[in-house]
Amino acid sequence: MKNYDLSSKRIIRWICVNYGLFILAFFTLGFLSGNKNMLMANFVLDVALCAISLVLNMRLFSKKYKTPVVGKIGLLFATLCFVGFTCFAFLLPENGLPPVLLI
Repeated sequence: MKNYDLSSKRIIRWICVNYGLFILAFFTLGFLSGNKNMLMANFVLDVALCAISLVLNMRLFSKKYKTPVVGKIGLLFATLCFVGFTCFAFLLPENGLPPVLLI
């Protein structure tokens, strides 16, 4: 399998696309909260987008990319916030919300 060489600009663009898809999917599918299958699909999609964003962030931290460190840390922090939000919204019952996947 070929190893694709992405530029830092392209990696950052894909990370931002993942953020947009995450927000769009969460709020679009979140309105259909009565259907458990839709909630599971939303959860799986959000976890996949977070995982892809984390992999792209780790790849961006390579020495070969000349992106400013503040930008790299900012993107990683945003990704970790999305991961935390996914855990908060779907899995933690002690937040006052029912754990939607465990109902």
